Amino acid sequence: MERQHPARGRSEETRTESARGGSDRALGRRSYLGLAGGALATLGVGAGTSSTAAAETDSSVIGVDYDEYAEPNAVYDVNDVRGSYVPEFVADRTTRHDRSLRTEFTGDSKIANCEYRFPEHVGEQQDEIYTRFTVYPEGFELGADDTVRMFWAPLTNGGGSSGGGTATGENGWSNAIGFANRNDSPAPEGYKFFSYAYHMDGSSDFQMTDAVVEMDAWNEIECHVVTNSYDGGTAAADGEMRYWVNGELAFEDASMRFTTSDDNRIEAVGPLGYMIGSGGGALYYGDHQIGLGMGRERARRALE
Repeated sequence: MERQHPARGRSEETRTESARGGSDRALGRRSYLGLAGGALATLGVGAGTSSTAAAETDSSVIGVDYDEYAEPNAVYDVNDVRGSYVPEFVADRTTRHDRSLRTEFTGDSKIANCEYRFPEHVGEQQDEIYTRFTVYPEGFELGADDTVRMFWAPLTNGGGSSGGGTATGENGWSNAIGFANRNDSPAPEGYKFFSYAYHMDGSSDFQMTDAVVEMDAWNEIECHVVTNSYDGGTAAADGEMRYWVNGELAFEDASMRFTTSDDNRIEAVGPLGYMIGSGGGALYYGDHQIGLGMGRERARRALE
């Protein structure tokens, strides 16, 4: 299913705090502060700490510094490798750090998943995450309607996530964001950004935007995802997904349903390489950062 999805023109403060009352809203979903023995305990934030105070501590933000790891699989769960090229750290194209993560299409449609998994890293799936990264797409010349999925934002594995069937609220869900030669993209200098989600109200929910991901240049991508509230196996339509491309809001939906279960929240985010079409190209990633339990403005302040 494909449809246009322009961003709604609300202020940043309204987008962050509307409908659910910000990160403190706990109705029908596991409270971020009530995770006894969970993520906050793992991160060293006490249960008596307010969400605002917790969000402003270093333990609530994560910088995935590629310089600190020998191989990508030391920080990411690298899986479903289908091509001949295995993701690697390189030093020939970087931003603030000495190395970037490089993936390359070598004739196969799928490169790999590189999942930053919250259960392993912070002890729990999450209710709300902000994540940003930079990406440098190199050498892409997409044919008409070709697509490239570049990042999981997020991925919760199961039969209801990408490539599976119907998302029931208990069997996974996902959104693979990327760029496509559609919507009068200014090819080959750039291609338009898309969202490709599996959720309770739509599998293969493909939505184009007018935001442009520039080729052969560094782009900053930001993602903010909040799980919907739920009670007694019923999901409310108040889940949120927002994406920014180079500082501009590209996509927004605050009426989504992902889950009915504490075990089906946000499991992972991270790089992805999947192409529908022909040709090749490489993706370089840098500056991967994550904010737990916070929206864009608070996360950007905390990550500075």
